[in-house]
This record gives sequence, structure tokens and C-alpha cells, in this order.
Amino acid sequence: MICTNLKTVIVSICLLLACCASSWAQPGIFEELKRVPDPELEGKINPHWTGKHCTECHEDKPKAGRPVTFKFNGDFIKQCNRCHDTAVAKASEHLVGVAVPENKYFKKPSADFLLQDGKLTCVTCHDPRVQEKDDLSEKEKNPMFLRRYDFKTQLTFEWNKSETADVRYSQNRYILCFECHKKGQLLQWSPHKNQLNERGEINEELCLFCHLEVPDVNAVDKSEWKLRRKSQHQCLNCHMGKTRFHPIRVTHYGNLPPANIINQIEYSKRRVGVIIPLGIDAQGAKRVVCNSCHNPHQRGVLKNSLSQKGADGVKRLRLDGFTMCLACHGAAVGSPTPGTPF
Repeated sequence: MICTNLKTVIVSICLLLACCASSWAQPGIFEELKRVPDPELEGKINPHWTGKHCTECHEDKPKAGRPVTFKFNGDFIKQCNRCHDTAVAKASEHLVGVAVPENKYFKKPSADFLLQDGKLTCVTCHDPRVQEKDDLSEKEKNPMFLRRYDFKTQLTFEWNKSETADVRYSQNRYILCFECHKKGQLLQWSPHKNQLNERGEINEELCLFCHLEVPDVNAVDKSEWKLRRKSQHQCLNCHMGKTRFHPIRVTHYGNLPPANIINQIEYSKRRVGVIIPLGIDAQGAKRVVCNSCHNPHQRGVLKNSLSQKGADGVKRLRLDGFTMCLACHGAAVGSPTPGTPF
């Protein structure tokens, strides 16, 4: 009887593993987890948690009584992004290079959360000194070397609206966030709102949340967007954890559309009057990104009729419901050559 049960368990495990292997083989699944060789990283090493490689970040190895010098003229964002924000080393999931406003949503952080020229940088929340030594126990406690991190309390950035009044807001799991964000207002502010003032003029301050400078609202070419980060990562500053199994339980984010899908996307400009923008990776390949399907702008900001589709719509989708799928996957009414799903 015991042997029979054991055999049943073993068979069940084998079937489960076979199913998992089958799902992993699906195109697009876990696409963002693949490690792609990146020429930007040639000759670079990971200096973290080694206690060595000081000159990866410093001009000279720091010594007592001598001024500390940094590469990139002390620009911490450039320093970190020379490896991060590439195809291999994951970029930060929080916006940097912007000032922290003082209003009902935000406040200035305390002095030990360092700002550079009044703006957020990588070292505002990450304390490099924590990982400047080879200390396995410290690494286990605080692997991301966050400031004021309490390893006894799980830290999560998977927020949802049901948590805004949660008792956990009084715990240390959010203490890092509340250095700048005010309690109760964490999810209320959005750069997608109030992009136009009462006179219909563009609120340029909000443009600079995502763009390095106010772009041409008539532009269609992505080279004119001048985003703060690569288009593959821009939305993840706020919308964390949204890249896998989305939508309809399939990972679209980061996928490389085949030629027939690219053709359908181009054809959609004429067929349904919509532009489906794609991101460009480090190798120059076109990839599906968040704003391929979602329009981050308020209605009236963009002047090009093809680009403004979906502004202020449901979930900011450029097209409604299943029509959004058909823009890439074809098989739409009036399409002479229906596309093939990828």
C-alpha cells in the first residue's frame, strides 16, 4: 500500500515537472529573465559585497586624511547606470534625477537620505558603505544595502490600493518609502493626471517626471521622446512587478515581435488609426514595452491623432479590449492577411 502511494506521488511529481517544462518553453514566457550578452558590460566587474574593487567607483582608493574622489565627476546616477540599466544588470525600479517636491504628497527626506543638487540619486536610498566589505551575514540581512533597512520585517514594493489603510503602514516595511512619501498619500499622486492646466496648457513640470526635457507634442519618432530611462524600463519606476504574465497570463513585456507581427503593427496605422510604439534594446532590436499598449498621456497633450489614441481611456489602452490584441495579432475585419500570434 505504501509503495503504491509512493509510486503515485513520484508519477505526480514527474507530470508536474513535465507541465512546467512545457510552459517554460512557450515563446515570451520569462522573456525578461533571459540573460543577453550586452556590449555595454564588456570589461566591467561587479564590485558589490567584495571589499575590493574600490577604483570601480572611485578615482583613487580612499585613504584616511585624503579627499574622496568619484568617477563621472561624482555623478552617482551615471556611476551606477554604467552597469545598471543594461540588458544584464537590472536597473533601479525608482525614478532618480528629480527633485522631491514639498506638497500634500511628498516631503524632503532626512539628512542621511542623501540628495545630489537637491535631487534623488541611487545613493539616496542605497548606502554604498554597507556593502564595501566582504560580510556574508550583512549581505544576508540587507542584500540591496538599503538605508534604515530592518531585515526582521519583510520589505515589499508590491502595493495595491487595499493596503493604503493597512496596519502594516505602521511597521518598518515601508519606513524607507515614507522618507519622501507621506502616509495615506502614497498611491494618490500620479504623473498621468493634471498634465494640462485649466487653460489647456501643458504642465511642463510633470513632463520632466518621465522626460529629460519637454518633448515635441507633435513628434511621433521615439528618438524625440528623450525619456529619463530606456523605454523598456521607464514605466517600472512606479509600476513594479507588472512585467510577468501580463496581459491574459502571458508575458508580453520585453518580447521580440517576429516580422509578421511588425507588419501587422505597421498596417494598424492605416487599418485602425493607431501607432503601437516599440522599445529599442541595447542591440537595436524592437521589443514590446508598456506603452506599446498603454498611452501614458492625458487627452489633449499629444497632437498627433495616431499617437493620442487611448489617452484617458480604460486602463489607458490605446484600443478597447480585444481590439488592442488585434492591432498586433491581426485577424481583424478588413485585414487582408491575418497575422499569427507570437
